[in-house]
Amino acid sequence: MSYFIDDVMQKIYFRADASATIGYGHFIRTLALADMLKDDFDCTFFTCHPTPYQVEEMEKVCPFIPLQEETHSADFLSHLQGDEIVVLDNYFFTTDYQRAIKQKGCRLVCIDDMHDKHYVADVVINHGITNGNLFSTEPYTQLCLGYAWALLRLPFLQLPQIQRKNRKIEKAIVCFGGSDKNDLTTRFVSFLQKEKTVKQIIAIVGDKYQLDTLHCSSKVSYQHNLSASEMSELFRQSDIAFVPTSTVCLEALSQQLPVVAGYYVDNQKEVYAEYAANNLIYPLGNLLNLDFAEMNYSLIVEKINSLHTMDFSLVSLRYRRLFQNMFVPIEIKKNGLKFVDYRILDKDKQLLIWQARNEEKVRIQMAHTEPILWESHLKFVDSLSVQYKKIYMAVYREEQLLGSVNIEYSSATHLERGLFILPEFWGNGDAVLIENTLSEFLQEQQVTSVMAKVLRSNSRSLHFHLKLGYRQISNDDEYDYLIKDLNK
Repeated sequence: MSYFIDDVMQKIYFRADASATIGYGHFIRTLALADMLKDDFDCTFFTCHPTPYQVEEMEKVCPFIPLQEETHSADFLSHLQGDEIVVLDNYFFTTDYQRAIKQKGCRLVCIDDMHDKHYVADVVINHGITNGNLFSTEPYTQLCLGYAWALLRLPFLQLPQIQRKNRKIEKAIVCFGGSDKNDLTTRFVSFLQKEKTVKQIIAIVGDKYQLDTLHCSSKVSYQHNLSASEMSELFRQSDIAFVPTSTVCLEALSQQLPVVAGYYVDNQKEVYAEYAANNLIYPLGNLLNLDFAEMNYSLIVEKINSLHTMDFSLVSLRYRRLFQNMFVPIEIKKNGLKFVDYRILDKDKQLLIWQARNEEKVRIQMAHTEPILWESHLKFVDSLSVQYKKIYMAVYREEQLLGSVNIEYSSATHLERGLFILPEFWGNGDAVLIENTLSEFLQEQQVTSVMAKVLRSNSRSLHFHLKLGYRQISNDDEYDYLIKDLNK
C-alpha cells in the first residue's frame, strides 16, 4: 500500500557510503531498508563515489544520486525540502548534522553502531543490541533495538525450509567483509584446510581483496560481488559459517546456518556479547587475538547443533509499519465512511472531536471519566506526531462526525483498538459498520489480531464486542480483555 498526501507519494532519502576504509556494511544494510520500503514510498539513495558494484545494487532497488566526497554534507542538505524522511547511516553524521536535517523540517532515522553521540533523530535503529540505557536521545526518540529490527536484504527475510540438525558439516563459508584489512579470511581458510572433514571452503571477499594464490585449490574457492540472492543461496547450501558479528552474521543466522563468530572492532563487541549470551553463535572472542593452533574444530562441530535459531519473516512488515506511521497516514475511505487522522484535522474539526469525547454519555465509558481540557487535547494531538505506534482517527459519513477509533500497535501484526460513537448514533448499525470497515483495512495491512478492553461495568459494550467476533481472554477488577482473530 503506497502512502500519498495530496496525490504525491511520500519520499524517503537514504544516505550511506561504502569504501575500503569503512567497508560495505553501512551501504548494504541501508539499501536493504530501502528495498523493504520501495513499494510503499518514493525512495532515493545518496552516496559518495559509488563503485560499479554499488551502482549495480542500487539500480535493483531505487534511483540514486552520487555525491562529491568533498562537499557531500552541504550537497545532501540542499536536496531536502522538509517533507521527507531521511535515513542516515555513517559514523560521521554528528549531532549537529542531525539538527541541520531536522531544522529543514524532515523526519530523521539514524542507523547506529556505536551509540557514541547524542541523537536528535525521531528513530534510532540498532539491530545488534537491546539495552536502551546505552543511548543518549531526545525524549521523543523511538529506539528500535535488537533482532526484531534486523536490517537484512529481502532474500534473507525468507525463512528457509532446511533440516540442519545432525547434518554433516562439510561445506564451510568464510566471510570477513568487503575490505578485511586484517586478512582474517586467509587465517580461517588456512585453519579449515587442515580439517579433513571439511570438503569445501567458500571465501566471500571484496573487490580489493588480494587473493592468496597459495590457498587456491579444488577445496577452496573465492567469491565476490555476490547479490543478496546468491549469498542467501550459498548460506542455504552450506553447513557452517565463520564470520564477524556484523550484518553478515545476521544474514547467516537468518538462513538457519550454524555460525562461528567473534569481533575485531569496537562496534562489534556488544553485539557479540548479546549473540553469545543468547546462544546464537559459537563464540570465538576477539578474532585478532585468536590462537588458531589452539582452536578445536571438533569441539565447534559438536556444539553447533545446540545453537538457537532465529525467524526474521516479520521484519519487513515491521519496518513498513514504522515508516507508514511516521508520515501522516492517508485517509481511509471504505463503505461510505471516512477515517481521518487526528493530526490532519483542522481546528474546527479538532473542536468537534474534543466536544464529542467530553460528552457525559461517552466519557463515563472511558478509562478517564473526567472532562478533558482543550489545551490538553491539543497537546495530546501534537504528541501523536512522535508516537508512531498510536493512530487516532475521527470517523465520518460524508461530513457528519460519527465517533472516533484509535489503534496502538504492539507488533507489526497485533494491535489494540479503542472506539467511541456519539450517542445519537447508538443502536443504528453505525458502530458495527465502523468496526467491520476498520477490520477490512487492518486485514489489508496484514494485521492478524485485534485486542480490546471493556469496562466490566459496561455489559452493553461487552455484548457488542462478542457479537462482532471478539472472545474474552482475561479480566481484572476493572476491565474485560478481548481479542479478535482477523485471519479466520
